[in-house]
Amino acid sequence: MKPLPTAPSLAIALTLFTLLFTPALRADPVEDQVKNIRARYNAIEGAKLTGTKVEFESQDEPVSGTCTTYTQGGVVVKVHLSWGAGDHGASDEYYYYDANGLFFVYASDGSWGFTGNTLPSGESETIDTTIEHRVYLGGGQIIRHLKKEAKSTDGEAVPGLIAKAPNLPANDPERAAELLRRGQGASSVKSPADLGALLMPE
Repeated sequence: MKPLPTAPSLAIALTLFTLLFTPALRADPVEDQVKNIRARYNAIEGAKLTGTKVEFESQDEPVSGTCTTYTQGGVVVKVHLSWGAGDHGASDEYYYYDANGLFFVYASDGSWGFTGNTLPSGESETIDTTIEHRVYLGGGQIIRHLKKEAKSTDGEAVPGLIAKAPNLPANDPERAAELLRRGQGASSVKSPADLGALLMPE
């Protein structure tokens, strides 16, 4: 029969267990925040909201767009900003708010360009690109930024490709900062002048 472990042996075993397994069992605070954000997002998406739309078209630049503000009980909880600059690209940006302000951003940026190839018809070949951003915020700071991208010379194939593309950690601080700036101002848009100032800051 094997001897039972002594008190010192038990203490050593417990210490090793704590060192080896406690980090794995400890909760991830960022992941907990992300789960909470997703729950708040789903609650807003599942609610009956009242929407008000504002339109803007610049007289000097090829910039135009709409801003639809959604409220629940008189409080802004979601804003959909749809805008474009010229005919080579456009963005749909969705901003979500709670009592503490902006907490989540989803943006879909679409654009097209030339590949440099010539089709049998003699026309220049084009390629469509869609990039999606998901920005999670806590305390007004970005805690996670995910990005997915798809492109194809067959524009009709892009929606299916983007749906299958993985969400990967993004390294695009410029776009994230731009979305954060617009999200902080989008909930206050009340007029075409407000929307113009948001899309074309001085």
